[in-house]
Amino acid sequence: MEIKYLGKKTIFLKGKKESVVVNPDERMANKDRPRIVIKNETKIEVDGEEGNRVVVMGPGEYEIGGIEINGFSAGVGETFYSVTIDGVTVGILGQLKEQLNDKRVDKIGGVDVLVADIGEGSKLGAKAIMSLAKKWGANYVIPVGYNSDNGDLKKFMDESDTEGQEAVEILKVDKDNLPEGSEVIILKENK
Repeated sequence: MEIKYLGKKTIFLKGKKESVVVNPDERMANKDRPRIVIKNETKIEVDGEEGNRVVVMGPGEYEIGGIEINGFSAGVGETFYSVTIDGVTVGILGQLKEQLNDKRVDKIGGVDVLVADIGEGSKLGAKAIMSLAKKWGANYVIPVGYNSDNGDLKKFMDESDTEGQEAVEILKVDKDNLPEGSEVIILKENK
């Protein structure tokens, strides 16, 4: 499975048979045209394609083309998504208005990759995100949603003791070849 960062809060997950775009913005929502779209924000419009497009929005269990998607309530109007592609589980942690309580953390279970929104307004700092990654057994943590100009990423890297990390174009994840512990990965913005 491959993970690309398309900018802002948008992540592209490419499996062997299906692809998923998470949180597309208006300019990206229809660009790559994956069949499966997951979105946390209702203001984003996504064009359908003769009924082939599946848009997942909100808590629930979904299976689409062999991809399992679980949406968990993460507070008022917020959803944490767990997406399993090719045996790899990716957790999508949006900007939370409040900390996740222990019951919600336990309900989510585990993830291999944690994608976390660290942008302005996020109520979770790097320490809280890394703590969640540890609880969920995440092998990779990918920060998204940051503004490079205001220092969000630098602050996250400093707080998580991962300064000097080089950004990569694509993260290739193989369920049988995951690192020990939690490793922070910075993805270059692919537009």
